[in-house]
Amino acid sequence: MAEILKANGSSYDRAIALLKVGEPVALPTETVYGLAALATDDSAVANIYEIKGRPKTKPLSVVVSSTKAAQAIADVSPLALALMMAFWPGPLTLVLPLKPTAGISENALAGGNTIGMRCPDIPWMAHFERYGFHAPLVLPSANTSSLPAPTNAKGVDQDIGDKIPVIIDGGDCKTGIESTIIANTSDGVKMLRAGALKPEDFAPFQINWIVE
Repeated sequence: MAEILKANGSSYDRAIALLKVGEPVALPTETVYGLAALATDDSAVANIYEIKGRPKTKPLSVVVSSTKAAQAIADVSPLALALMMAFWPGPLTLVLPLKPTAGISENALAGGNTIGMRCPDIPWMAHFERYGFHAPLVLPSANTSSLPAPTNAKGVDQDIGDKIPVIIDGGDCKTGIESTIIANTSDGVKMLRAGALKPEDFAPFQINWIVE
């Protein structure tokens, strides 16, 4: 069973040490708990799919610490940058064209050429930055794919606690709703999932949405 550690500096250090050697770690965010692994490590990413029972045809998004980190991974349009400035850190995932030099594991991309990115509003992110750990992480919800996303450490433990070494317990998530996902690619701008941010939150940007 997973070791459940209260969210603090020493626990974050333990999480970093595990992530560096390719191990998965469950981390809290302001939306739901996520299952983290190095986005640049093929075997670590493959393990996330196995733990979740997630179809390999579904790509994984990554978390980054800043807009600068995002620009190293993807082609960031002026609109995408404006959305990052407005809503990061926070519950917005942006799907953007992937840069060939990004170094993200192909296992996370499901054969595509785009990447979903988010900068969560959570204390461990700042700690990782102070520690000098800037690696992008895949961070899908910490649950079996057919089950609801967990909003506390107990929910993670009951579902996948026998498959991972550590769960960082940050208490109940602030929103308990998954992030909003917006794609900004050559095909246009489309809301893929209305989550913690609603369509009306984007009204000031006068976005010409693709609607299907």
